[in-house]
Amino acid sequence: MRPSTFKKNVLATNIAILLGSVVSVGAYAADEAAVDENIEKIEVRGMRASNKAAMNEKRFSNAVVDAITAEDIGKFPDKNIAESLQRIAGVSINRGFVGEGAEVSIRGVDPNLTQVQMNGQFVASTAWFSQGSNDRGFNMDLMPSEMIAGLEVYKSPVASLDEGGVGGTVILKTRKPLDLDKNTVYFSAEGNTNTLADSEYGVGGSALYSWKNDEETFGILAMVSSLEQIGRGRKAENYWEEGWSASGIAGFDQDRTRDAFDITAQFQATDDLGFVLHAFRTNVDATNTNQNFLVIGADADSMTNTDGSRIAPNGLPLTGTVNKANWLAQDTNTRRAEMTSSVVDLTFDYQGDGYEVSGTIGKTFADGGNGGNANGLWGQKIDGINGITVDIDMDLQDSMKLVPNGVDLADASWQDFQGGSLARTELEDEEVYAQLDSKILVDWGAVSSIETGVKYRSHDNTYRGFGATLGDTSHITNINQFADGTLSDFDEVVTGGTPTSYVKINGESYWNALNSAVTSWDEQLGNYSKIEEDIFAAYVQGNFDGEYYRGNVGLRYVNTKTTGSAYNGNLTAIDSSDGEYSDFLPSFNLAVDLADDVILRMSAAKVMTRAGYSQLAPGYSGLPSEPPESGRYQTRRGDPGLDPFRATQMDIGLEWYYNESSMLTGAIFSKDIASFISTKTIYEDLVDVPVPGRYEVVVPDQGRGGKIEGLELQWQTSFDNGLGALVNYTYVDAKGQTDNGDSIVLPGSSRNSFNLTGFYESDIFTARLAYTNRSEFFAEGTAIGAGADSFDAQDFLDASVTFHATDFLDISLEGVNLLNEITYQRHSTGAETVRVITDNGSRYTLKAAFRF
Repeated sequence: MRPSTFKKNVLATNIAILLGSVVSVGAYAADEAAVDENIEKIEVRGMRASNKAAMNEKRFSNAVVDAITAEDIGKFPDKNIAESLQRIAGVSINRGFVGEGAEVSIRGVDPNLTQVQMNGQFVASTAWFSQGSNDRGFNMDLMPSEMIAGLEVYKSPVASLDEGGVGGTVILKTRKPLDLDKNTVYFSAEGNTNTLADSEYGVGGSALYSWKNDEETFGILAMVSSLEQIGRGRKAENYWEEGWSASGIAGFDQDRTRDAFDITAQFQATDDLGFVLHAFRTNVDATNTNQNFLVIGADADSMTNTDGSRIAPNGLPLTGTVNKANWLAQDTNTRRAEMTSSVVDLTFDYQGDGYEVSGTIGKTFADGGNGGNANGLWGQKIDGINGITVDIDMDLQDSMKLVPNGVDLADASWQDFQGGSLARTELEDEEVYAQLDSKILVDWGAVSSIETGVKYRSHDNTYRGFGATLGDTSHITNINQFADGTLSDFDEVVTGGTPTSYVKINGESYWNALNSAVTSWDEQLGNYSKIEEDIFAAYVQGNFDGEYYRGNVGLRYVNTKTTGSAYNGNLTAIDSSDGEYSDFLPSFNLAVDLADDVILRMSAAKVMTRAGYSQLAPGYSGLPSEPPESGRYQTRRGDPGLDPFRATQMDIGLEWYYNESSMLTGAIFSKDIASFISTKTIYEDLVDVPVPGRYEVVVPDQGRGGKIEGLELQWQTSFDNGLGALVNYTYVDAKGQTDNGDSIVLPGSSRNSFNLTGFYESDIFTARLAYTNRSEFFAEGTAIGAGADSFDAQDFLDASVTFHATDFLDISLEGVNLLNEITYQRHSTGAETVRVITDNGSRYTLKAAFRF
């Protein structure tokens, strides 16, 4: 039987006692002498030094690793961690609802197969978008960049590294007090805005204090951060060919507030024995309002067709005039989304005479969800009598036309309340972990040390949904009750007389009005799912070196037991089903010094990533509590017995470090994917559900396999005049086969991507200009239904300028998406018409930082 939460805590306590016993025995038995290591020390104080530190981390690593190093506290290159990661060769990112970096793809692999850790451990996180998949990805919005000392991107694994990254592993590193000067102080204040925000500003700040005693044996570091981030999105959405004849213009506003703290206590009990207690917590209020003005349910028989109009598969002309439809209305959704993530762990390390022992026990917990989605429909039917018609052109490549006749979208008087609903999702994610590692120095020819370790993880992920029963809503009559000006700035996404502004709703006021009518909250049992995993891993790794070479070879064994629980079709009882699999994951890394400044690097490994929680959940999630206005009945279900993603990877590269701050490197890589999981949509007639009907059901599809091959090139240099550059290019060819043999392009893969970064640094002035390009790619989008779509090529230009006013004070200005890139999302079915066009505006941040 799977351990309860109480049993998990008892287990963690027992392991802590065991680890303490190991340390005590080792401490008394060992000599006072510690093992000296040849480590290059780099005092990082500027952008040039930061780039040099990252380059050296790559150069001296025994695996294929790239790094980003914060040059000082609060000086991580970008406000958004994902947007910094895209500067690394082979790394691309997907952007979320407000255009910020959200997901990381490494070497053309689906972002869901990228593992993200903090200090080498999993961090629990949740999401707020109820139509999105519940996966294992780390939510980049949760982590303030000021709290990051640096990060590492492992493109090739080592046996001592946790399994789980078919694409790669990103490790975020936080600071420790004994690494900083005594009484280090840092604080900052900033303001930010978006060009679509109508003079609205977000403000925030961070503060850090780090202390250690004179003996440098004990220290405490505390950092807090609070920030309101202004996010906007203006969209045109075209679902005309998807069977429910709806299209419109949408505005998404999210003023996200994030509060976070990080506390680290470090105790160096002896020269050989040290402890680190780390606690991290972050809370994100992601309240948002989405307003979508739609034509819904057009009647094809009554449409006036434009001559030569192309007809969609559902029989609807793509160009003409809509004379009858279910609605011309705003579909508004306000979500009081909130997410919290916490980490607490204790780490020790002991260095004995010829050996090292280290261990960690910890727990990470997250909860979140949409906080209650208040949906409302405001408008009128198009009935052929009230004089309302709509001219449409849904056959455009780069725009959309939707011109209402007989009404003004900016006029609230005709936008009557047609009904609403209130529903919420609740997610919990929890992991208890314990590991013990050892390293023994040996003299076995080329083998210099042996590393071994064991790790246990107990993981629970729970998804629940609740629907509100509404009583009297007669107090809600017209959108004018909640009007808050107009939504505008749609000029970039529509054409041909389409309105570029309409009535803006005060989402919070409407949420409160709808909530006041709630008579009860009832759990939507069909949405319940729980995934429980017990994971045991053990490894052995040999490290070797010689006069002209170094590397490692290892084997990691991992066993995964999964139980998935959900309500049966009649919603009368919870059914559970199990899955179990084991993997042996060998790895090999070799670096050969062809010359003092030239390295030949080779690696090979087997890797795996477990399926996402939505893919494992056996029940039907996202079932509606009442018939949807759109007429689309949609749901998802998974399978706890799914095999993980598995792949065999190899790469070979050549690195030339032609001076102390410059490098030129190239690598070719290959991933042979033996199994992967994609999705497909099937249709099922569901009877024993709250709203019976014929549903579009998104289900996991166990693919036959795939192949990813590619090339990476990168160049980094710094000149004596303060100028410098970082340039990289990646080519990826990624293809796969579904279970029925159909060829597909694997998600997350762009054929070509490159980054150009130029910078200048002097004693009083630092500037950076960064350009990023990626070709078209396939990924989960932000459209209604949250399906996978094809995205057009994207280009982003970012810049930052910092004035070093004094030795202690910096004033900086950062601009993101300076070219105001408009993104295009197209149907995964191959239809040429655009599905979603998005304008997220440009973001600007002004910041003052003080440190001493």
